[in-house]
Amino acid sequence: MLAVGSRLLRRAAACALAGVVACEPGAAPERRVPDPADPLRPQDVRGPIPAGIKLADYVLDASLDADKHTVSGTARITWRNHTRAPVDSLVLHLYMNGFRAEDTAWMAEARGAHRGARQDKGEGKWGYIDVRAARLLAHGPAVDFKAPEQRDAAATPLALVEGADPSLGTIALPRPVGPDEAVTVELDFFTQLPRVFARTGYDGDFHMVGQWYPKLAVRHDAGWQAHVFTLHSEFYADFGDYEVHLDVPEDMVVGATGVLVEERPPEGGRKRLHYRADTVHDFAWAASPDFLEYDDMWHDVRIRQLIPRALAADAQRHLEAQVAALESMDARFGPYPWSTITIVHPPESAGGAQGMEYPTLYTTSDILRLPLPLRLLGIHELLTGEFTTIHEFGHQYFQGLLASDEATQPWLDEGINSFSNTLVLDDWFGGDATIARIGNQRVSTVDMIRVALSSSAELDAVDRPAEAYRDFTGTFGGTVYRKTAAVFHTLRALVGPEKFDRAFRVYCDTWRFRHPTGADLRAVLLRELGPKVRISETGPDGQPVDLDVADFLAQGLETTASVDFTVARIANRRAVGGGGWRRGQDGALALIQPEAEPAGEELADEASEGFALIVREGEFRLPVELEFEFKDGERERLWWDGQARYRVFTFPGRKLAGVTVDPDDKLLLEGERLDDHLRAPGSRKPDGISDPLSRFSEAVDLALLGGIGL
Repeated sequence: MLAVGSRLLRRAAACALAGVVACEPGAAPERRVPDPADPLRPQDVRGPIPAGIKLADYVLDASLDADKHTVSGTARITWRNHTRAPVDSLVLHLYMNGFRAEDTAWMAEARGAHRGARQDKGEGKWGYIDVRAARLLAHGPAVDFKAPEQRDAAATPLALVEGADPSLGTIALPRPVGPDEAVTVELDFFTQLPRVFARTGYDGDFHMVGQWYPKLAVRHDAGWQAHVFTLHSEFYADFGDYEVHLDVPEDMVVGATGVLVEERPPEGGRKRLHYRADTVHDFAWAASPDFLEYDDMWHDVRIRQLIPRALAADAQRHLEAQVAALESMDARFGPYPWSTITIVHPPESAGGAQGMEYPTLYTTSDILRLPLPLRLLGIHELLTGEFTTIHEFGHQYFQGLLASDEATQPWLDEGINSFSNTLVLDDWFGGDATIARIGNQRVSTVDMIRVALSSSAELDAVDRPAEAYRDFTGTFGGTVYRKTAAVFHTLRALVGPEKFDRAFRVYCDTWRFRHPTGADLRAVLLRELGPKVRISETGPDGQPVDLDVADFLAQGLETTASVDFTVARIANRRAVGGGGWRRGQDGALALIQPEAEPAGEELADEASEGFALIVREGEFRLPVELEFEFKDGERERLWWDGQARYRVFTFPGRKLAGVTVDPDDKLLLEGERLDDHLRAPGSRKPDGISDPLSRFSEAVDLALLGGIGL
């Protein structure tokens, strides 16, 4: 999910461009591609699925009342105990109850707002889920969730007890489920959707139905990994298979996780749809009578877009972004395993539903509509809809395929995904990976990360649970998304892209469908990169400069240390000569008078000595490359290990003209770079324009990118 949607940017642009009429292309005819027969791509394309990972299977049968905005139905859940101990109860997430009252954990932190959208004050303000009945259908060593051994007539009634926060509930079982045993329960539930302002809900005829059914928590050997639903926490669940039957009004166009395997003929103004999803950990769907459908294929993957007529002209640009993401991520991180991806475009009035990910389905945001005169002036951006499409599809890997615990370590999804998004843009556009352009002035993917790093990212460490971030501090986006991306981009640049990319691919291949932790990622990187990576064979003292990978990751993920180097001073002065009293061969002292030399800049190079003072003002210790420019036009680069607080560099017989810290922009973790370059006195006459202009340009970048939370 994007930290902040495009709402703020759209609003600012609308104010600035009021009264200017845009000339927009019309919508193309709808395009249809049949649903794939199998939810998964062929095995020889997607690779094997590890045995024993499907622990929670669901059969959902639900009906949408589009007038009352409710969903009622049953959830049949089969759970397999893969732990080493018997389990005497099941813990369920009841996520919709986060919107039930103002004192739930979610609402108490959000205070009725989410990413710029606010909770409706009238009818439709609240949402909830009510589990009205529960029963045990089967319990034993082998349970077929599609055909359980027991039926309703022989079912054992069960009771669900809500927790202190209603987003969790517990069902006690008549007898424990032993290791390698399975249990099937069936729940009758009723869900009231709120008017959408945070991920899920309705707006008029549009319904975004996410986290809408009772959902099992994850069981570890240490117990149930069940988190109260809070503002910044997202979702963590076991993989399984889903059979979902939806009863909806006949005029609804529906998009859902998985593939449509059957659609019954309409009857009485309603229709029944049967969806199947294989090896996923959630199921979401959207419905609206106003959706147009645009389908395309990428190799054997069906790309389906559901988009309101008002936004239909943008379908091609979203498609291009989606294809770019598939091309990049399938090659870098392993094959996308499912046979379909559905892109839902919420109407502009339902902005709270934009920018959210679910297995094989996500919601995007609309593209900023620049008026024609501004487009003719060369203004172009990918920061709104296209970047949202890339970002939300990226979650299909780090939330959908690797499926880390987003409540405990949100950076493993949001941060690593943000890192991957810039690689997609680099692969898409090559050396000109521009995310925004005004004439010939461009903002690159590197700029997007660097200038969006704010001081708020120094308040919290990256590796913290989602619930530890307070909304009031505003640190979640800057830390979890942007600082994580900067950490891994910096590591990649220091060790070399090819070496890093090979190591990261090993991580993705090893942990597909296995719920990796941050420790698992670090272990792979340390093993594949080595504990120390040689950055330079020769440092300032003739010794090699190495990067301690474990120390780098510990500083970047576990501390609030910032990267900040400064060229504090440059000077050229007379070199030490041979004048003074010296003892001769006869042992007597004799006065040696040096030849007269001009002072300061008039000194010859051989009689000069250049000095540069480089200061590490931040607490983050890491190697940094320095470029020294001399008066004769030559340049020399040296690596400094950056461990000491400062280092004085001396160049006998040479005059310095300027010094640059990190000339190749490897240290994306360094957000403030205005003091990374300094000219020697007399090397440049101040023009009164360059410095103010560069500072103004960086300030504009910071306001633009930081404001929308990218």
